[in-house]
This record gives sequence, structure tokens and C-alpha cells, in this order.
Amino acid sequence: MEHKRTTLTVLAATAVLTTAGAAWYTTLDTPTGSGPPAVAHGVCLPANDTDEDKAGYARTIALVTVDRTVEYREEAETPGGALLSKVTVLERLKGSPPTTMTIGQSVLRQAGGGYAKTKPAYLPLEPGHRYVVGTVPDPAYGDGWIWFATTADNDLTAATTRWTHAVNHQAAPHPDPACNDVINDSSASPTTP
Repeated sequence: MEHKRTTLTVLAATAVLTTAGAAWYTTLDTPTGSGPPAVAHGVCLPANDTDEDKAGYARTIALVTVDRTVEYREEAETPGGALLSKVTVLERLKGSPPTTMTIGQSVLRQAGGGYAKTKPAYLPLEPGHRYVVGTVPDPAYGDGWIWFATTADNDLTAATTRWTHAVNHQAAPHPDPACNDVINDSSASPTTP
């Protein structure tokens, strides 16, 4: 029996994931003719629910002040776009980020101007404000892509204490527990003649 292999790619931005967008794909093995898929494979993004999850995945974490917005890039694949911001690092909490960075993040552009967050722990960076940001490498956006951004304007001590604790107790990157990596349906397996 011949098999026809069909690959579907589905991109979802969330934050990223989130979430920086979040992206996953599914591959279906389907017998030629008709019938349900024999096997479905899914690849999931790392868990991003807790501060410790975020700290474990981020390459760098830093307390920053946003100097200016560099540019906004409309993204064709998903709603919204990428906001690039120039920041000054006030305190390094994980890794060795440079003193100044240009970093990108996923945002939704608002009708009256400004940008909206794509998920709760993913605040759009605004010039003149302070944030704790976790980044992952992505040369397409300068010095990296923001994995998370939380405000630090109101209490610098609380913000640095929170993220220092998260770094000290960081979880190794692992798939989101809500995502099944491989689903096998043996009842739909093709038979050989």
C-alpha cells in the first residue's frame, strides 16, 4: 500500500512565544485513497507558565531602561508585528547582555497609536520606562528577541528580587505539559496487503 505524506504547518503567535510567538506543526501519515491519519506528531514550545520556566529558557535576563523605539515591522505571517527597542542594561540578572541592546518583540498595533501586549507577561516596551526582560538570540532583531517583559517602574528592588529568585530556581526548558508531543492512533494504522 502506498502512503502519501502530507505536512501541514500552523503558526500561532501569542505572545511568541509567545506567547513569542508560539509555533507548532503537525505531520499526518495518511494512507493513499482515504482513511484517518495513522500517526500525528506535534512539536511544542517550552513551558512558559512560571517565572522559573521563563528564566530557564531565556538566554539573558536584565533590568533595563528603554531609551527609544527603533522601528516597527509589520509581520505578514501573523497579526501585528515586531517592535524593536533600544535599551540600556541597568543590572544583569542572567547571562552577559551588552550594556546597550536593540531587541525585538511581538506586539499588536493599536488604531490610535501605541502597541498592545500579546500575552500577560509580555508588555510592549515604552521609552522612559524600566522592565525586566528575558531574551533569546535572534539576529534578525538585533541583540535578541524578548521571551518575556515585566514592568519594574514601581519597585526596582521587588522586580530584581523576583527575577533573581527565578534565575536561582530556573527550570530546564521542557515542553508545555498541555501539549502532547506524539499521538499514536494504532486503530488507524495502514495495513499491508
